[in-house]
Amino acid sequence: MNKKQAVTILFIFINFFLIGSASSDPIKLAKDTELSFSAEYMSSYIYRGADQNKDRSTASVSANLSLPKGIYLGTWVAEADYGGSSQEVDLYFGINQSYKDLNFDISYLEARYPGKKSLNIAEYNFKVKYQPHEKPFSFGYYFALEDTGEAVGSDFKEYSIGYGFKHFNLLASYGDWDAINKIKTISASKSFQYFDIKISHIDSDNVGATADEKFNVISISKSL
Repeated sequence: MNKKQAVTILFIFINFFLIGSASSDPIKLAKDTELSFSAEYMSSYIYRGADQNKDRSTASVSANLSLPKGIYLGTWVAEADYGGSSQEVDLYFGINQSYKDLNFDISYLEARYPGKKSLNIAEYNFKVKYQPHEKPFSFGYYFALEDTGEAVGSDFKEYSIGYGFKHFNLLASYGDWDAINKIKTISASKSFQYFDIKISHIDSDNVGATADEKFNVISISKSL
């Protein structure tokens, strides 16, 4: 860790605790309409088994507008070092609905890289989660369908299983990014009074590469 990274981490921690006592409830704009914000620090930005910021820590912020009927839209902005761009800006909208023990989420997302329009990508996202009422375990399936005309390496699917222990939550997943990476991840997370923390081990099998990659990532997040 270099001096700049250490200063960045210290700054983020100070801000987490300074704003910790403030209310983190969403802003109610109208009936069934709320605006919320969040901030996150990641020791590394790993996306589907690929490093997006050259092994550097990454800060991000997001804003989300929740509308009636489970409709939502928002944006997520993060540092990135990808194809010559220094930032990633995600725009998304979707709908989230639950039926008995099942939760469904369908959305559309576009990732933009300022100054590098040719790198922009978009995809449809389909998520389903099964979590029995008052049970500590859950199962999830996620499928992303690419919408930018790439020939290969675009679609992504992931299977996950989670378990809520008394003092922390555990999540294991296996992802397959068509012709690019096959990713195994195990994460432990815990919510504290002022922030949430997650520790992840990521094992990425780079298809066609001579060596696989492994990452250990710590992330700290807070609703603002």
